[in-house]
Amino acid sequence: MKFLYTILIFLAIGCNANAQTTEAEREPGQLLIQLKQGSDHQLLSGLMNTFSPAGITIEKQLSRRMNIWLLGFDETFADAGKLLDDIRKHPSVNIAQFNHKVSERELIPNDPSFSAMWALKNTGQMSGTPGADIRASYAWELTTSGLTLPGDTIVIAMVDGGVDLGHSDLRLWKNRLEIPYNGIDDDGNGYIDDYNGWNAYGNNGNVSQSDHGTHVAGISAAKGNNSLGVTGVAFNTYLMPVSGSGSNEAVAVASYDYIFTMRKIYDETNGTAGAFVVVTNSSFGIDGGNPANYPLWGAIYDSLGSAGILNVASTANRGWDVDINGDIPTAMTNESIVAVTNSTNTDDLNSQAAWGANSIDLAAPGTNIYSTRNGDSYGYKSGTSMSSPHVSGAIALMYAAADAATIEEYKSDPVLISSKFKRYLIASVDTIPSLVGSTVSGGRLNLLSALQMVLDPPAISADPAFISLLTAPETITDIDIMLSATGCETDSFTISTPASTHWLSIGTTEGILRGSQPESITLTINPNGLADDNYYSSITIQDYFLNELVIPVEIKVRTGVNTGRLESNKPHLSVSPNPFDTETRISFSLESATKTVIDVFDLSGRKKITLTDAIMNPGIHTLTWKPVLAPGVYILKLTTGEKAESIKLVLQ
Repeated sequence: MKFLYTILIFLAIGCNANAQTTEAEREPGQLLIQLKQGSDHQLLSGLMNTFSPAGITIEKQLSRRMNIWLLGFDETFADAGKLLDDIRKHPSVNIAQFNHKVSERELIPNDPSFSAMWALKNTGQMSGTPGADIRASYAWELTTSGLTLPGDTIVIAMVDGGVDLGHSDLRLWKNRLEIPYNGIDDDGNGYIDDYNGWNAYGNNGNVSQSDHGTHVAGISAAKGNNSLGVTGVAFNTYLMPVSGSGSNEAVAVASYDYIFTMRKIYDETNGTAGAFVVVTNSSFGIDGGNPANYPLWGAIYDSLGSAGILNVASTANRGWDVDINGDIPTAMTNESIVAVTNSTNTDDLNSQAAWGANSIDLAAPGTNIYSTRNGDSYGYKSGTSMSSPHVSGAIALMYAAADAATIEEYKSDPVLISSKFKRYLIASVDTIPSLVGSTVSGGRLNLLSALQMVLDPPAISADPAFISLLTAPETITDIDIMLSATGCETDSFTISTPASTHWLSIGTTEGILRGSQPESITLTINPNGLADDNYYSSITIQDYFLNELVIPVEIKVRTGVNTGRLESNKPHLSVSPNPFDTETRISFSLESATKTVIDVFDLSGRKKITLTDAIMNPGIHTLTWKPVLAPGVYILKLTTGEKAESIKLVLQ
């Protein structure tokens, strides 16, 4: 009754609010209803009979668990308002309302030249195709921050010819621990006078000016909502200028070394020095280069990747396949490289841009792009150089959108999270026919979808989550496991079992999960030849998004028993308080002396910590745990010689 009473109060408040506001536009001839508990068939039949003159039809059930339905009616035979009032009074109905239309929210910045920026919002300007854009204005409703939730100042490192340091529409990073132009390495980072960034050409802190670099910088992160000029993709994010996009490989290595050094210093000093660089942007390279001849360049990207830095690179402005003709760096397939090609305002691949099914990850707008230019001015440029900064800006915003637990995990395992973010970018594109089979993703950057994937990450789950079987040694048992995925339309996966576990096998080693449709895999347990004893193993499932799910498997081989799945008796594992913040108490009982292991896993199945692993005596045991993990939801698992139990933990 309390629940119903709450609903009635909510409805009363809602009615009062509606009296003061404008009713939202609704779908003609449609109602949403929630039925009361009972037989759906009987309740619906009674409703249909009562309101048959209104032409009531059952369109679909929207929620089985909440018993919510979509109904249709004929507005030519019924007054919609009166029909709704009457249905609300029907004894079968708990809640009834119109099916209101919902509009996407978007943020349109007040920069006067925003309308020229078709890549961010394409309304058909310059003879373009409306909607052929990265959906930036909708993505900005999710975040425009230049900070992570824990407070790190996100930095994009721009390796180019230089930048106009005096441009009023650029938010440029400064090394605050360095005093400019005093000839001293004030912060002891090995670089003298690097207040504004670094000049790898001259090996000094005098960052050069470049019209090209200034244009690229503005695409990625020009200031937004400042009533001036243009706006960048990540318009509250700082740019670190590094002059070093030409000359030779040695200059490129020196450029990236500065970025790598500043990120490592940031990590080593817990943010008191250095810079929280999450992505680099480059618009230079070697047309037709064979990656085999440039191992050091590839090693530099691996080093940057080890610190969690993704490296966005524009491919060649050549109408060719870089998988065949080669390119440096975009024909390289290092994990930390994100290779980008050029799409037009009609969502076509630019005829002068390269492609590659194995090496070019995605496209981004790069044709007739309006951005900042030298001399505090603005103008258009075209090329793959204009494509990559859209992606580097997107990656910066992905870190701004991530929750605190993800950022904490990024700091402890930067390779894993940065690699996940790369996969989110690839999986969230808008598919473009000309890019299918020509790029890894088959599409063009969609900033909104990328941020949504960060906020609701893809995940995999299994039912059952662990398996315990009592079996006779001569009995072979098949067990079906249902795999499910959330947060993505398709998710490929692989399955493996330990090579040493000969009694355990699986029917398939790979597959694809599609939408919410579960996939069944068969696990075969063959205990032939095993002595009476307890045996433990697991199967490991890994998906495209680098989620790893471990399903523990235990069998108890006993001669002469009837084989069957073991179910836990009454629960003997408890956690109090739960949710908790600083500490909690874990209690459990043991019926006999046994090896006892208590592990904590995250929701992706990765073990975070082992709380105990020892032989323990029978009886009731209690231990106090003061976690050092980031806030979030975890799984506590107790494994003994008799059984395995799990319980969900909420760390606030």
